[in-house]
Amino acid sequence: DNVDNWNDATVRKLFKLDGGKGAAEAMVAVAAIGGEGGAAMSRRFGPSSPTIQFLVQALLEAKPKQRRQFLSFVTSIPIATPGRIEVVPIISPNGEFLPMQDPSCLPRANTCARRLYLPKFETYDTFAQILWA
Repeated sequence: DNVDNWNDATVRKLFKLDGGKGAAEAMVAVAAIGGEGGAAMSRRFGPSSPTIQFLVQALLEAKPKQRRQFLSFVTSIPIATPGRIEVVPIISPNGEFLPMQDPSCLPRANTCARRLYLPKFETYDTFAQILWA
């Protein structure tokens, strides 16, 4: 682990952006925390989505202490460990990505499953302000 020297490739390797294995378990976890269930698993942020770009940019610009705080929030461990973090959108019951417009839509994490739940962000400034709050 060396959070002092992260680059674009290092940051992107932290994340699993394809859904991959474990989708059934994720459906149960999503349903348990927010009731979105199967709809959440059928919708994903792509590697080039603005929210993912904002996440990568924020981590690249972050100080090592902020990077460790991020890792602690998502995985409960302040170091980068094997295994990727799955980024899951927060969605409405009908499957639409929820935009970051109200406090009920704040980012959240499931540390045991290494999942980060994010609403859709329109600007980097808003994303960074919420992420580092």
